[in-house]
Amino acid sequence: MKRLFLTAACLVLTAAAPPPMQGERLEAGATYFILKINGHENGRLWRVLRKTELNGRRVWDIVLHLKGVGCEAREHYVVDRTSLLPIMMDSTRGRDRRDRNWERIRLRYDARRIWGTRESSAGSKTISVALNGPTWEGHLLGVTLAALPLAEGGRYTLPTWHYDGGEKQITAEVVGDIVAPYDGRPAWVVEAGDGSSDRVRYEIARSPRAEMGYRVDLHAPGCVKIWETSEPVLHVSQLEARR
Repeated sequence: MKRLFLTAACLVLTAAAPPPMQGERLEAGATYFILKINGHENGRLWRVLRKTELNGRRVWDIVLHLKGVGCEAREHYVVDRTSLLPIMMDSTRGRDRRDRNWERIRLRYDARRIWGTRESSAGSKTISVALNGPTWEGHLLGVTLAALPLAEGGRYTLPTWHYDGGEKQITAEVVGDIVAPYDGRPAWVVEAGDGSSDRVRYEIARSPRAEMGYRVDLHAPGCVKIWETSEPVLHVSQLEARR
């Protein structure tokens, strides 16, 4: 049964006070997502989360492999295991440098800045962005939301940055809860957006924490874009057994 909640003022967390993240609660393993637009399959995403260490620091190693219509891309992120703040990222798109969609991105992050390079078939450019405080990776928003201290009526603000979208202030609100239809797990319903675009409705499993999918209504009448899991999340041990 779905329930809707009123936002509780006492749970509002502002940009001046970044939310206390709970990244250790995330579920390691692999998830297979299907992208549907207006009911038709338009792509697939394979996402793997692994616990590891980088120079003695506890981190999440995250790989996203997207196959869509006329597009294939792979992105690899390393983020702090508790805060989910990004440490490094590399991305590959296309195989031949002469392809229109060919691209290679390499980024590094610290508390004060983001720097790296972005190469495409049109040339190469340097990326250098100064930060004013904790800033999360915009392309990992679903994973980041799953690490928030989600609670009934909760409202949270997350500064984010992405190499295509730039800096944004994302506001996320817990607006309800559901029981996942494919595995019966209870999940939070979280709406998130920056106010300048369509708000996205995410489903976040309560325990262990995991992004289960999202949906957004597009501007075309009756058109809805949905990412949804095609099977339950696999534990790392199960994933390794399949290799």
